[in-house]
Parts: sequence; structure tokens; C-alpha cells
Amino acid sequence: MNKLLSSFVENMGIEAFKIANRKRTQSKVFRNCNHLDYHEIQSVYSKMEVFDSCEKYGTPVLMNSRNYHHVQVNTFSMASMYKPVSIFEKVYDIFLENKQIYFEEMKNVQSDNKGKDCFIYLHGFSERSYGFEEKYLFSELIAEIPSIEILAVHLPYHMKRSPGNQPYSGAYIFDSYPVVTIEGFRQAVNDVSQVLSYAREKYKKVIVGGFSLGGYVTSFLGTCDNRGDLYIVGQAGDRLPYTLKNLTVCPGLFSKMQKWMKQGIDVEGIYAPLEIHQYTPVVSPEKVVSVAGKYDKLVAFQSVERLRGLFKSRHNINYSAGHIGFLFEASKVKKEIIKLIT
Repeated sequence: MNKLLSSFVENMGIEAFKIANRKRTQSKVFRNCNHLDYHEIQSVYSKMEVFDSCEKYGTPVLMNSRNYHHVQVNTFSMASMYKPVSIFEKVYDIFLENKQIYFEEMKNVQSDNKGKDCFIYLHGFSERSYGFEEKYLFSELIAEIPSIEILAVHLPYHMKRSPGNQPYSGAYIFDSYPVVTIEGFRQAVNDVSQVLSYAREKYKKVIVGGFSLGGYVTSFLGTCDNRGDLYIVGQAGDRLPYTLKNLTVCPGLFSKMQKWMKQGIDVEGIYAPLEIHQYTPVVSPEKVVSVAGKYDKLVAFQSVERLRGLFKSRHNINYSAGHIGFLFEASKVKKEIIKLIT
């Protein structure tokens, strides 16, 4: 895809996301953790490990099972062992749906789990279900690599973890306040680490990866948990606080950012715990796969290159499109990833 066509697709896609995510969250939901003072937020997170691994996990409970062509899909839930910071506890306790980890286990109908490989997959922001990936990615991947199984995780506030009063899947992780967002990422990393603990006992090789929001979560996981065999960091860069400041696909957050900046608030500063450069990668360079669009308008290619420099990633896959245009380049990227997996 050339740059001009990519720009058109990107602009149309961003407008579509703006419409789909146009509903705003109610600020009163977060009245107990609506902190906007840089020093207050820093005092909380400067005294702790913001991201850490979790080698324990709750017992997965099978919720339902179905078949999709040659793929068996089992939905599991297990209790999240994540513990929020004290200033977020009251709000966190309201969201009962978010206290459970959900994941779809997708495998060849004839799979026996013995000697199998696993791909822990993490979705993007505001994704409503795994229906698209199941049809166009997971089923094809399993057909090409029969030995692989997918564990598609529902990230905090998304899909089955979406609170009843949330305007759309995933809204609260961004359209809220800094502490809620930071804790959302902390929980995401901790929860994925729990799923990784479960997978390490069951599978021979474990791959972790995702795109957009899932790519960012994977990058933070790479600063605290090295038990994965491969980390696929898709459509994610450094300077996440800067990216959030310009996140037009979340109109609620974008509106808040504009308001806060007019009030003289250092919006990048209050999200500083999400700046990955203050953390040290714990995974070796040969384990890291970075995927990026040359014409991405949501995550600048320069930002991706800086993140690649931080991880010294050995495997870098570039495609000729933007964030939204990835849909048209996905087959090419998938072939490159399959080479690395096999």
C-alpha cells in the first residue's frame, strides 16, 4: 500500500473509531481516584515496582465450549490475583467483572495438548470480541501450524470484563483518570503473567504478543517477565504518555486531555509511570519481534524505532500501511511471524 492510499484508509478508520467510541464515561464513577497532581501520583508509584510478574494463578474454570470449523474454542475464567494501589482500591472493588481473567483457548479439534506450542494473544483497544481474529487469524494460524494453540486473553475492562455501566468495551482504561489507566496497564501485565504461568506448565513453547494496546502490554511484560519464548510487540512504541495525549480514537480521553492542558496540567507527567524508558528489559533481544506500520498515525514509526532500540530487538517486521491499514497487510506479516514461530 502506498503512502497516499494508506493515509486515506487511516483517516477513514480513525473517524470510524471516533464514532464507535463517541460515548463518554461519567466522571462521578472515578471521584475517589481522580488525582491530577503530578507529585501525588509520583509519590505512589516511585516507591514500588510498577510492573511485576506473577508466578501464581487461579484455577481456570471452563465456561463453555464450541467448534468453529477445524477449531475448538473453549472459554475459561480464573480469578485475577492483581492487587491495586491503595488510592484505587475503592474504585476497583466496584468493577466486579474486571476481577476475573477470561481467555479463549483455541486449538485443532484433534489436539491433545502434548508437546504443543502456545500463543498468548492480546487484543487492541476497544475491541468488542475476538470474532474477527477467530475467523481471519486464529483459524488460519492453527490450520498452518496444527501444533499451536491460542490463548486469547480479555484485557482489563474489555469484552467479558466490561463493567455494566461502561459506555463501550475498554472505555475505562483510557477515558478515565491517570491512576485508573496506570492501574489498568498494571493489571493487564499482571494478569497476562498469570496466564503465562498457567501456560508454562501446560505447553512446550509459549509465545506472548499482540497489537496496539496488546503490543504495549507485551512491551511492559518484557520489563518484568522473561519466561516467554517469544514476545511479539505489534504497533507499539515508546512514550505512551505522549501517545495518550493525542489518542483521537478515544474521544472521551482526548477531550479530557485538551481540558487539562488548558488548565496548565502536565498531562504527560501525570502518566509518567507508563513511560517505558524508566524500566529495563528482562528479555533477550532474540526473543523480541517488533511489528510496525511505516505510515502509522496513531503510533509514530519513530516511536517504534526507539522502542526497538530499548529492547535491541533482533526481529523487526515493517509493513507499508498505517495502524488501521494493517488489515490489508496482515497476511504478509503473518507469514513472517509463522517463520519465526516454526
